[in-house]
Amino acid sequence: MNKGERRRQRRRYRVRYDRIVIMVLIFAIIILLMTSCVLAVTGKGEKTEKRQPKPKTSQSEQTSEPEKDKEKEKPTDGGKSADTTKAEGEKATKAVDDGYTAETHTHDEIFMGDLILINAEHECKFIDGDLDLLSLVQNRNDYYSNGDYVTKLDRTTLSKLNEMMEAFAKSQSLETTNIFVQDGYRTYQEQLDRHNSGKSRTFEAGHCDYHSGRTFDMFRMNDDGTTPYFTAEGDAAWFADNACRFGFIVRYPEGKDEATGEKARTYTYRYVGAPHASYMHENGLCFEEYIAEVKTHTKDDPLTVAVDGVVSLIYYVPASEEGDTDVTVPKDKEYTVSGNNFDGFIVTVKK
Repeated sequence: MNKGERRRQRRRYRVRYDRIVIMVLIFAIIILLMTSCVLAVTGKGEKTEKRQPKPKTSQSEQTSEPEKDKEKEKPTDGGKSADTTKAEGEKATKAVDDGYTAETHTHDEIFMGDLILINAEHECKFIDGDLDLLSLVQNRNDYYSNGDYVTKLDRTTLSKLNEMMEAFAKSQSLETTNIFVQDGYRTYQEQLDRHNSGKSRTFEAGHCDYHSGRTFDMFRMNDDGTTPYFTAEGDAAWFADNACRFGFIVRYPEGKDEATGEKARTYTYRYVGAPHASYMHENGLCFEEYIAEVKTHTKDDPLTVAVDGVVSLIYYVPASEEGDTDVTVPKDKEYTVSGNNFDGFIVTVKK
């Protein structure tokens, strides 16, 4: 090969190398362009995604979200949210405008009060705080006597018993009477012992009205030494029409055996309060029948009873199955609330 041919061959190799370099550069440029395009497309997608509107929420979601925010923002009070407290405040305000408000009573209070019904169906619960027991012999007045030294009665019952006996004695122009009282409050064990021994066969322990501390028996002490059961007859007929004015009823009246579940006992009296006793007397009802009657009356349709010029409104409030019960009571009038011993409360308002 001569020198001329060698030079032409080198030139061919140089041209081929140049072409290779050019091709590499072209491929590099293509790769850069493709990368730029990919980045550009990806960036645009991200921006588009950011600008996309949020999906619309349903009406329920729109309502619940602000409520959740409020719950987080508002402080709580005694375990209740401020929102709940506000709602209760609105109800209370409405009730106050109507002259009434809500008073909370515990479940145990169903079994407390002057109107608890104790019988074969409704057992006494012996709730602490229901009674303020006093000794009869130490707290009675001189218008009657005590039949033993152990009888106890609730304070209110004993006070009204003293008033009734004084009024009776004065109506007869007597300084004292031949009436004596015994068999007041009994504990569960005392009644169990009496029942088992045969002294009190009719009343099983827990279902005896003497557990109320508001029930007692009356007897007469005759000149011949006999002590018959008390009856509101003869010189004692005054009791038939006037015992109710002091809040007393015959617990087991004649002709009511089916309702009370017990035979008539004209000598067993029970304190329930003047308006209740008067309504029972005027309408010929026993205690069981009266409790059933009261349950048909509400705050808006109460029983209206007048005793010695004092008008009382009486209505029933059902108790919650569990926990506390809000009992509607007057804001600025005198009232009492008693459980009925099984399913609710009886409110008595002095009009």
